[in-house]
Amino acid sequence: MNTSPMIDKHFNKTVSSPEIRDEGNSASGSSQDQSLDSVSKNHPKTSVAIIDGNTLFRDCLAHCLAVGDADLMLTSYRDVEHWHGIAPNVPVGIVLLCATGLEPTRVAIRRNVAFVIRVAFAAQVIVVSDREEALEIVEALEQGAKGYISMSANLDVAIAAIRLVRAGGIFVPAGSLTAFRSAAASVSDPRARDDQDQNLFTDRQLDVIRLLRQGEANKRIAYSLNVGECTVKVHVRNIMQKIKARNRTEIAFLTKGLFPQSELN
Repeated sequence: MNTSPMIDKHFNKTVSSPEIRDEGNSASGSSQDQSLDSVSKNHPKTSVAIIDGNTLFRDCLAHCLAVGDADLMLTSYRDVEHWHGIAPNVPVGIVLLCATGLEPTRVAIRRNVAFVIRVAFAAQVIVVSDREEALEIVEALEQGAKGYISMSANLDVAIAAIRLVRAGGIFVPAGSLTAFRSAAASVSDPRARDDQDQNLFTDRQLDVIRLLRQGEANKRIAYSLNVGECTVKVHVRNIMQKIKARNRTEIAFLTKGLFPQSELN
């Protein structure tokens, strides 16, 4: 496949060879290493590690980022263990944890973010996912991630996010958080509610929310309140509709300001 000289020049200078050799690609390793060494001495670059199990995706992302920002020194790895085995040989910088689908995204957020930070404390982790749910974004930040890039974003946004994190900032998709923040404020902050919202929930719904926030299943909630399990399900559904929650986890998050912490223990 023919590529323009400009793309070849940037790609050879920014993509390191160890992972390419591991994946069995035919790019020349020694000439790339020599070119990278000579450039790094004159102009320090930001190390960016791309971690994704999809070889084509990570290679395409590396190629595009290399063309979009010549100040990035890119390496790519199939998983965090592969990265950890080679990472001591490259500078620690930004780590892009890429995941497609709900379960891989959860693994990236709940396991891999913490793993990267534990073995490379100075690393700045950015999650890249096709999932845009606000709760997952918030959880990623709580785990220590410095950014969250949606796969629906374009290349310019991805590069801007990397530059922001490199400068010490935090990047999240604003659109994914706006509605979530408004809903949370309307439920959790009494000052953000008008008079009619003061009685948003019935007493029985508040009982259900309290037990739900304690991690109780519907069967246990029904037993505690001496009602049928079907009745509990109706309450949960009505609560979700009132605060526009999509699941029990969102109910717990959006109602965290309703009760003193002592009532939840």
